[in-house]
Amino acid sequence: MAYKRLTDFIDQLEKAGELVRVKTPVSAELEITEITDRISKLPHARNKALLFEKVEGSEFPLAVNLYGNPQRMAWAMGVNDLEELNQRLAKLIDLKLPKGMGPMMNRGLEVLDALRRIGLGPSKTTKAPVQEVVITDKPDVNIFPILKCWPDDGGKYITLTSVITRDPGTGTRNVGMYRVQVYDGQTLGLHWQRHKGGKEHQEAGKIRNQQKIPVAIVLGGDPAAMWCGSAPLPPGIDEFLLANWLRGKPTPFVKCVSQDLEVPANAEIVIEGWFDPNEHRTEGPFGDHTGFYTPPDLFPVMHVTAITHRKDAVYPTTIVGKPPMEDLWMGKATERLFLPLMKLFMGEIVDYAMPAEGVFHNLVIISIKKRFPGHAQKIMYGLWGLGLMMLSKAFIIVDADVNVHDTAAVAREVLTNVNWRRDVTLVDGAVDQLDHSSREDSYGGKIGIDATRSTKAEFMTAYPAPAPIPSEQLTALVGSKWRETHQTLLVALDKKTHQPKEAMRKIWELCPDYNLIILDDFVDVNNLSDAAWRALGNTDWHRDVAFSGGEIDHYASGDLPRSFIGIDATSKGAEDGHPRGWPVEIFMSPDVVKKVDERWATYGLR
Repeated sequence: MAYKRLTDFIDQLEKAGELVRVKTPVSAELEITEITDRISKLPHARNKALLFEKVEGSEFPLAVNLYGNPQRMAWAMGVNDLEELNQRLAKLIDLKLPKGMGPMMNRGLEVLDALRRIGLGPSKTTKAPVQEVVITDKPDVNIFPILKCWPDDGGKYITLTSVITRDPGTGTRNVGMYRVQVYDGQTLGLHWQRHKGGKEHQEAGKIRNQQKIPVAIVLGGDPAAMWCGSAPLPPGIDEFLLANWLRGKPTPFVKCVSQDLEVPANAEIVIEGWFDPNEHRTEGPFGDHTGFYTPPDLFPVMHVTAITHRKDAVYPTTIVGKPPMEDLWMGKATERLFLPLMKLFMGEIVDYAMPAEGVFHNLVIISIKKRFPGHAQKIMYGLWGLGLMMLSKAFIIVDADVNVHDTAAVAREVLTNVNWRRDVTLVDGAVDQLDHSSREDSYGGKIGIDATRSTKAEFMTAYPAPAPIPSEQLTALVGSKWRETHQTLLVALDKKTHQPKEAMRKIWELCPDYNLIILDDFVDVNNLSDAAWRALGNTDWHRDVAFSGGEIDHYASGDLPRSFIGIDATSKGAEDGHPRGWPVEIFMSPDVVKKVDERWATYGLR
């Protein structure tokens, strides 16, 4: 269903038992984050959306974690199950003609109806709920319960945004979900990375010497339209066309009161203003979805000219940090919706998954119908050239019958099929600007792992069981902080005693039949999810890996001895060949943790 406004969605969640109203007064500085972080990491049945009715210093209620489990995310998109998004779009772009006149006519009507919805232009109105209250005299964004999310954040941040700009040359609209730092009531920092549409509009403004580019920050509205700002659409495609298709009807728009832009009429809040493409100010640090603070950097400055909102507006927000959090399910909606488009370009793809530990851009698992040697590499290179998939640091390619959403099943395929000297492709290329492990900003080592089995039977025999681990000798070498899982040794290493690659060599002398992941000495090796998150995030795949038995040899004969991979997933500095500096890991301050512990019973949460 399509929701006219955010509170319609909130009402549905409450009726379904998926929302808790917190009536206890709470602080927007850290306390709400700590509460939400705990709730977002609970099993789905206990993971609830939260509506904080009394936030200190503001009259507006605050909604968070609205998309925080698969059921709520599906309802937000107008379906009962996220897999329906895949099925709906697949049906639209399936060009095969059905047999028989009746089915063909029905198929044609379905396609025409879908195309009609996509092509619907925005309806316009002059009287909009989001403009029930208009503030143009000294507008101050601090009337809203804007969060300071993490202790070392550079300030308060508006997060669940639809930031609207238009290309100064073409007039093409872009909608992006960009974080916005609050400097003061009328001055904000716009954080858009170099690969995003807002950055393109900024550069276009420089070329045209335009000193004031209109911008509007939209909060709330139909939850599907809110999500669309996060969708990785091709350049020049209006995100609200996708919202129209998801809703089945056009998004109504109203002209801003102080800028030459249109905004969704049914939003909760709109912040209007402009930015000069040549004016920058330090933005950050910010506790990001990678689980680390994004370092401070220069970004454009927005000058607020007006605020409009509903009389009974709800302030929506989201919090990111160490996975899993709400953004996992927003990304899962993207994953399901865009699968048919990936299949359109590469029909041999069966399915793909972006596990939580990979924080979207650090790992993508793809299953394919493999037909020839090198097919996995064809998929890797194709995806590295497809839209924002270009930023993916690691691909694992498996056969069609493997469930890519079952990480244990994928791990078994990797363990069974991969000879690390032969089945790995290492490249350099574009990575996400938030990737802290790359040797250069936005550019670093990437890996493709061919874990398929179908054409390897001619030269592969079953690998023998690994030799027993000499536990006492291993402990004497690296200390007691190690464990084995899936024929992989996780080692929390004191780097004052051994450097990671030196330790790998010595461990392989004792344990030649194991993959190695070297972690910092403070890491709990029994927390496999945390270890996987660190291995994927802290690794530059050219600098930080080694292979037992020698370097990669794709042309090796069938009797190539089995080899294993060693991954240095420790924190890096200049002494490790990492000149860029290492970010600070996100932790909540102990006093806030204690405060929430003491107040937990008053929140009405289980």
